[in-house]
Amino acid sequence: MGSKTKTKQEMDPIQKEFITETLIPFAKNIAETPFEQYTGEFVQPFDPLQETAYGGYGALTLPSELTEAADIYRRFATETPEQRAADINAYTQQYTQNIIDPTMARMERQRQERMVDLAQRRGKGFGNTAFETRAGAELGAYDVGMAETLGQLQTQGYQSAVMRKAAEDAQRMQAAGLLAGTGQTGLSNQLGILGAQMTAGEAARSLGQADLDALYREFGLARAYPLTQFSVLSGANAGFPAGIGTTTTTTGGLGTMMSGLGKGLSAFGSLAFGGPTGLGGFSGL
Repeated sequence: MGSKTKTKQEMDPIQKEFITETLIPFAKNIAETPFEQYTGEFVQPFDPLQETAYGGYGALTLPSELTEAADIYRRFATETPEQRAADINAYTQQYTQNIIDPTMARMERQRQERMVDLAQRRGKGFGNTAFETRAGAELGAYDVGMAETLGQLQTQGYQSAVMRKAAEDAQRMQAAGLLAGTGQTGLSNQLGILGAQMTAGEAARSLGQADLDALYREFGLARAYPLTQFSVLSGANAGFPAGIGTTTTTTGGLGTMMSGLGKGLSAFGSLAFGGPTGLGGFSGL
């Protein structure tokens, strides 16, 4: 018959005591710990300098220069041919009043003076018929000259009005561009100042935010510290050698009988041949 092996596993007393008296109570204490809400501040508010800058952003308006420039551009964009013709006609009328009318009045005075001069010399060396012929020819030529001068002045007046209109439009457009540039520069400067204030304020605000973050991290570490301790205790429990406390015994069977027989034969050999009262006593025969 074969032998029987019986293995009995029992927890090591030291480990058992560690688990029941230390590890489990500690875990239970952690499990029963109530939730604690963080009551501190999470976000650092704006720095006073940032508050000022934020208010400045809210108070920003379109610079008056940009508004004026937009009005000028809008006028040219919406100008109709009738409005353009009215402006040219107004400039023509001004040319007529300032240039043509005085010129024609001066020429008319010269004509009247010439007629007076011809009338004073009437009959001196010429007959009435000859005088009339000469005076008529001279005054007729003068009238033709006046008409030609008037036509030239009217043409020049219209051209001058057109050129004046174009020049003034160009000047207004240039002025509108300068106004727009000035307004944009002023707006950019304001934005730059506000941006610098926000940046400087953020440097101060970030320090306060770092303090808040540190407090929150410290709160988290304090809440997690028992778990860290529990991990240490769990690691200590896992450090017990595997199989400690296990007992293995073997009973009965042929192996046990043969083991006993071997021990008997060994004892018999010792008595028969090597012992003081064994067969070795006949060595002298």
